[in-house]
Amino acid sequence: MSNQVVASKIPLKVLVVDDTATNRQIVAAFLKKLGHDVVLAEDGAQAVKKFQRDSFDLVLMDVMMPVMDGYEATRWIKAVCGDRWVPVVFLSALDKDENLVAGLNAGGDDYLSKPINFVVLQAKMRSLGRAIEGNRRLADARLRLQAYRDHQEAENALAADILSRQLKRPGLSDPALASWIAPAAGVSGDVIAAARAATGELFVMLADATGHGLAASISTLPLLTLFYEMVGRGMTLPEIVARINDQLCQTLPPSRFVAAALLVIDERSGRAEVWVGGLPPVLLLAADGTVARVLDSQRVPLGIVAFDDEMSQVECIDMAPGSEFVLLSDGLIEATNAAGEPFGMARLQATLAAAPPGRRLAAVQTSLLLHLGEAEPHDDVTLLLVTGPAAADNTTRPAA
Repeated sequence: MSNQVVASKIPLKVLVVDDTATNRQIVAAFLKKLGHDVVLAEDGAQAVKKFQRDSFDLVLMDVMMPVMDGYEATRWIKAVCGDRWVPVVFLSALDKDENLVAGLNAGGDDYLSKPINFVVLQAKMRSLGRAIEGNRRLADARLRLQAYRDHQEAENALAADILSRQLKRPGLSDPALASWIAPAAGVSGDVIAAARAATGELFVMLADATGHGLAASISTLPLLTLFYEMVGRGMTLPEIVARINDQLCQTLPPSRFVAAALLVIDERSGRAEVWVGGLPPVLLLAADGTVARVLDSQRVPLGIVAFDDEMSQVECIDMAPGSEFVLLSDGLIEATNAAGEPFGMARLQATLAAAPPGRRLAAVQTSLLLHLGEAEPHDDVTLLLVTGPAAADNTTRPAA
């Protein structure tokens, strides 16, 4: 036997359970020659107690023992293990099929008949050692993956908090606004901003950064800072668009850009200016909710190329009493249900037309949820409604 013994490359801590002292001693001596650490137990009850006090890699378990047999002890040991895999190999003179089945049903992982063939035992120890080592590596990988995930979730929570603080500006509670942002991930890559200039004009922006989640949300932070700063300085809408684009061209990597729609409403004149770059069309609704104008994107998204004067130019619109602008990200109209059907612009327009002023945002939310069913949007969903001066004076906006 000694000529055949080759020390194991993976030393294990082994619990040997057998009510016969000679058997315990022989198996223990053999395992120690293989380089393993061995602890002995003389019956199932003692094995359970030792297993609860110590940590083992492998158990060699006799079946017929006083106090507690091997089957019962194995059930206890497997319960104590929880999610940790500790293989149990039965060593027994009971070698009938029903004995093997009983051992496996009790939680055993392998079966070796007595008298023990030590060549076979050595081979099994080698095989189990590899399996145990592989399991350890998987467990370590799971722990590292969980730690990474926890770290990422903490980072996302921090980013969400920072972005939330940036978004919580007084202008967003303006009675002319109603908004909804539904992130596809923990942090949205869509943002909205609103502020009134010192002269009373209402400036509004909806921006959708490439992708979604943390990377997209970081791309939107410079926009918010610049938007509020430039509105406060009394800059015009073309100047704001050009300045934001210049900043993003300098700071964003080539693969990143920001689609956006910006508008300003002058309540005194009833005129509005609109700029759309890379987003779905901005809709201008009549007082009855039907679409009066469709303002398609005429410009490239922000942060791709330097703008000349023409790229920053806006479209001027006279607003009729009770009219309302609708700004949205592509995540809304591209949201697909289980059948692969997108929500679509036609469904959006029909929903808006059927809802009374002040209830249109809630109507779209309900319509989208009914459309999706159990499906989840694959992109951030954002909707922003901006009413004209006459409607804002007489309409109570829903909480957003």
